[in-house]
Amino acid sequence: MTIKEQIAELLKALNKGVYEKENEMKLALLSAIAGESIFMLGAPGVAKSLIARRLKFAFKNATAFEYLMSRFSTPDEIFGPVSISKLKDEDKYERIVKNYLPSAHVVFLDEIWKAGPSIQNALLTVLNEKVYRNGDQEVKVPMKALISASNELPASDQGLEALWDRFLVRYVVEGIKEVKNFNEMIANSFNIYEDNVPEEIKLTEEIYTALQEAIDKVEIPENVFGVIHAIRNYINTYNQQEENKDRQIYVSDRRWRKIIHLLRTSALLNDRTSVDLMDCFLICHCLWNEPEQRSITEQFVKDAVQKHGYKLNFNLKTIKETIADLKAEVTEETKFVKDTRVETLKYIKEYDCYEIEGVGEYDKYLRKQDLEALNGTEQYIYLHYSQHSSFYRHSQFRIRKGSDNFHIIVNGKECVLKTEIIGDKRQITRKPNKVMEKHWDEKVAKILETTSGLKEQLETYRQMDLKHLRVNLFVDPALANIVETHITDKRKAIEKLEVEVKSIQSDYKALKDGEVVIPPPKGN
Repeated sequence: MTIKEQIAELLKALNKGVYEKENEMKLALLSAIAGESIFMLGAPGVAKSLIARRLKFAFKNATAFEYLMSRFSTPDEIFGPVSISKLKDEDKYERIVKNYLPSAHVVFLDEIWKAGPSIQNALLTVLNEKVYRNGDQEVKVPMKALISASNELPASDQGLEALWDRFLVRYVVEGIKEVKNFNEMIANSFNIYEDNVPEEIKLTEEIYTALQEAIDKVEIPENVFGVIHAIRNYINTYNQQEENKDRQIYVSDRRWRKIIHLLRTSALLNDRTSVDLMDCFLICHCLWNEPEQRSITEQFVKDAVQKHGYKLNFNLKTIKETIADLKAEVTEETKFVKDTRVETLKYIKEYDCYEIEGVGEYDKYLRKQDLEALNGTEQYIYLHYSQHSSFYRHSQFRIRKGSDNFHIIVNGKECVLKTEIIGDKRQITRKPNKVMEKHWDEKVAKILETTSGLKEQLETYRQMDLKHLRVNLFVDPALANIVETHITDKRKAIEKLEVEVKSIQSDYKALKDGEVVIPPPKGN
């Protein structure tokens, strides 16, 4: 049995009789094997303590310590009472730690923020160094998991920041939502506090030790570093915004180091020798300081994975250029534009005259014979107007020829004669000959062969390199869609090129000899 198979069976057994707490159990077990602590935020009665009690069964011969903190809790209640005999006979201040936190493998501390400073300081040492200073000696604690819980976050003015920072994984625990699960939960007679985990799948001390030694050997690929740097940049940008100055997201360097350790643990337990992008989705459980920041940090992680994750070096530029050349060649050989349009003076046959633009209503028509008689010397000529379908002479003006056939000078001012376009613009198509069509068919086939090969490479990459994406023990398989974004986008780009080249082929095969008038643009 591989370690992944063992962990999968272990999670299945731990979740038996527990409803809608799969993610919490996964993160608790992952944190325990990684040697990290987890904090669960939630209302009373949502199974926070149950997760800790069930987690104990994952380890062979494991002991547990559980305590509900209050402001009156003393170190004796957590770390054990002072040994009177040691104090009396040997003048040593030592605690009896058996059956207390320093001797437990799995620890659950409820309402941890109510603990006093002396308990907090001792906990910091345990969390940082995995040792407990008992009198004049340091006791190595066997603690694999510290799970803390509360229905509130630590107050900002109580000096709890250091302790809060030690809880790497943070998760909001909610009640059962599905009606079916709720009904089963209240009706089920299964004893969830009884150890139902088969002995053969429990983690022994030897296995646990071997895993600890192997975790730091797991490789971290460059794309994972890229994702982490992207997330850090997102956080920095968020923190610099004025509206977020009182809601900063702070992630210490120590915390990033622990995050990497958690990702390595996930990879190892998934039977991999390197971290992958699916592991990176675990980061979102390690960033937020307030519940309101969960959706923000989740989006940071998703965006980082999507934009800075897998990069495929498929250069489609050459294919695009080949298609553009083919399209240009087909157009050049089969389509021509014949333009017979000519601008000419608009002749008003009814009155035998031309219209002048930009002059008065009663001085807008110039007789044809007067226009033809114009030269470079001013002449006194009458202009005309029309009214009620009749043509009248109005006033006399000094008029001479303008700079071209479309302009005249009226009383020293250049005026434009109204023009019109005669003729048309035609699209002439010519059916390609058989030799040319065969030549183009060969080009199309070669392009499609290339794109087909690229799609096969993509599919091979998806099946071989990314086959493990949807089987991560600790991450929702639906998130694999984000990881595969680059592959999906690249495939769509290739398919778009295929559609384009097939459209070109369809067009030239359907061509017939013909001539069509191209309508003028609207407004002309």
